[in-house]
Amino acid sequence: MYLKTAVFSVILFTLQHVVRLIYFLGYHLHYYQHYPGPCQQFPEIEFGSGNFYTLPDGTTFITSGLDMNVFSRRFQLHYTSQGVEGAIYLTKLNGSHPEIALKKLDIIVDVAADKGGFNLETFHPHGISVWFDSIEGRYCLFVVNHPTRADDRIEKFLFDPDSLSLHHVKSYTDNKLRSLHDIQAIGVDSFYATNMLHEHRSRFFMLLELFSLMPWSSVILYSEETGFTEVVSGLMSATGIVMSKCGMFIYVMLSLGSQVLVYRRGEDNSLKLQQMFSLYTHPDNAVLDPITGDLFIGAHPIAHQYLNHVDNPARHKAASQVLHLRLTEGNITSVTELFYDDGTLISGSSAAVVYNKTLLVGSSVDKLVACEVNVPI
Repeated sequence: MYLKTAVFSVILFTLQHVVRLIYFLGYHLHYYQHYPGPCQQFPEIEFGSGNFYTLPDGTTFITSGLDMNVFSRRFQLHYTSQGVEGAIYLTKLNGSHPEIALKKLDIIVDVAADKGGFNLETFHPHGISVWFDSIEGRYCLFVVNHPTRADDRIEKFLFDPDSLSLHHVKSYTDNKLRSLHDIQAIGVDSFYATNMLHEHRSRFFMLLELFSLMPWSSVILYSEETGFTEVVSGLMSATGIVMSKCGMFIYVMLSLGSQVLVYRRGEDNSLKLQQMFSLYTHPDNAVLDPITGDLFIGAHPIAHQYLNHVDNPARHKAASQVLHLRLTEGNITSVTELFYDDGTLISGSSAAVVYNKTLLVGSSVDKLVACEVNVPI
């Protein structure tokens, strides 16, 4: 009797989890194509425009060439066959997208001074954040790096606007930095970073953690005084992280959780949950509008398409979606879908921002797209 009850309970639990997983992956969903205006692709970026950071004057830094050690062999073959290299691009959004120019920034490494072992040949950038050093009068770029056959780390660069180059100055490594996704700078030598997953070496265990929907994701804080500390745990696939204009609030995207979590930031950089906002899609990265303070999110509305896409980019396309989140006193008050594409124009959108009536949409493994915004936002 007890054995039958136990077996029945296991079967019931398994079926319940399978149904839940099918729902999460979006096999039942269908959307209709729409853009805010005419759009175009930029051939300068063939493989990846995964994340952005936009300054108040429209200057935007773009990471390109994402690769992770836990990605599939088919992805790796596609990556190498395309001759992809990790890079950071620069553009200036001026409101007329046909005139947008992209510049690949030179990365300079002082081998004698660099003690972090940074290797440009194994550089695969992902999340990015920029901090203005008001004392030195310069911009510091913090970039998530997935170096080939090595643990994830964070790189710090100094931006030289005259030579349009980045000077590598520091690498951050720690066993608390696992399957990194995004970063938010909060000082010249301090930041928050998201661990999307706990597993970071084995593809099998990564997929097991992912499909079992385990809440093992986290937010890590680094400062010179305290080193690396875990400030938030128990999250379901934390991806993007961004700070409000006032610096009081931190927004964390939960991809499989289909939510945005709003945290109030304490004086000691602790994070206190203030709002949980459901999006009914799978957010990737968020970019702050430097003028209005609103958020723009690149999202994956049909998750199973995106998983197939990153498994085999040469064969599968994935739908792309951009959401505009309006904020009031730190809280999210409304959401508008600004852009949807079935994967024909851009596949697997991961980041977006609007500046001067131009929408920029990026993807971790596809081209960069810009659209005129001819609708109210």
